[in-house]
Amino acid sequence: MAATAAASLAGSAVFAAVAYVAPSASSATTAAAGPPWGTDPNSVGALIFYNSAGKVVTSGNIADSPIAAYVQGSKTIRSGDTKATLFGYLPKQGQSPGLWSGEQLSASTTYPPTAGPLKSSTLPTVSGASGDETLQTLEADFPNTAPSSSPYYGLYVLRLLTSKKDEGVSVTYDSATIKVTGTTWSVVFVQAKTATALSVSPASTAYHGATVKLSATVSPKTAAGSVQFRDGSKTLKSVAVKSGAATYSTTTLPDGVNKLSAVFVPTDSSAYATSTSVTHSLKVIPHATVTSLKASKTTIKKGQKVTLTATETPAVAGSIAFYDGKKKLGTVKVSKGVATYSTTKLAVGTHSIRAVFTPSVAANDSASTSAIVKIRVTA
Repeated sequence: MAATAAASLAGSAVFAAVAYVAPSASSATTAAAGPPWGTDPNSVGALIFYNSAGKVVTSGNIADSPIAAYVQGSKTIRSGDTKATLFGYLPKQGQSPGLWSGEQLSASTTYPPTAGPLKSSTLPTVSGASGDETLQTLEADFPNTAPSSSPYYGLYVLRLLTSKKDEGVSVTYDSATIKVTGTTWSVVFVQAKTATALSVSPASTAYHGATVKLSATVSPKTAAGSVQFRDGSKTLKSVAVKSGAATYSTTTLPDGVNKLSAVFVPTDSSAYATSTSVTHSLKVIPHATVTSLKASKTTIKKGQKVTLTATETPAVAGSIAFYDGKKKLGTVKVSKGVATYSTTKLAVGTHSIRAVFTPSVAANDSASTSAIVKIRVTA
């Protein structure tokens, strides 16, 4: 479709000059990081190309019609719009993006599509059709004459604009930069932005050895890739994303404050950008143990045996020392959370008996002391 056809659909909004601030030398993007013209202020998102099965594609033949089965924007351009149209433009060095020449490549199609793999998506989508203008035609109508040494060599920009009944197309758009090399095209520079969020359960404090569940959500849900769950700079696990979600559970976080994050790594870095969640702080502390004490009898005669039974929960490794006031009577290793001690040597009088649990690994479990049990010994 010629430029005049595009103008009749888009009106002056498409081809009119727009305010543009060229990047300074210090802020200009390099060829590896972004297009040579820097930021286009009217581009609010990226374009993702899909085949008929809903798989992301990033290259093709310039003679293909349509260019792709679906071309979807990564951002909603204008609320309430229901139709999307694809345009192609030739970037010119020294010219702002609003002054570039171009033409309409597709029909104006309704979104979301009524059928197919993207029918549940609310993002602006052009459904391609046989007969759509090819990139070969765009290249013939607007030849890229930049020399091979120029950063503009072979580049074209595709823009998706949206509209609704009785209203012209949007001034802003989602866009992608492609490079034509011979008979093929490929996406360069522009990636769809992603966002990654992390939730942690328990949220703020966990006991040593407890199960901690990390749940990451990635948007858009169509972004394929994996999430690296990290503690500081250490990667705990890499998990594939399914329908925008990935989870990981662990019982091995070290004691202290753990700085947890989730990093999305796209399968196709030319289609989607990496994103990192906000860091979540989780404090891992030793088990809070509880020790209780019982005596077989609380009143005995001198020389009579009394058995002391201490129970420690949760049942972790360690030992229990039995005390009569400040005097240690004996120490017994805990077995399945229980330790017993018997004695016949309590003197006449009232004794304050207590049990003190000491864990085998102080970093894993806390010490604890039972309540006092009074034992009266008569003559």
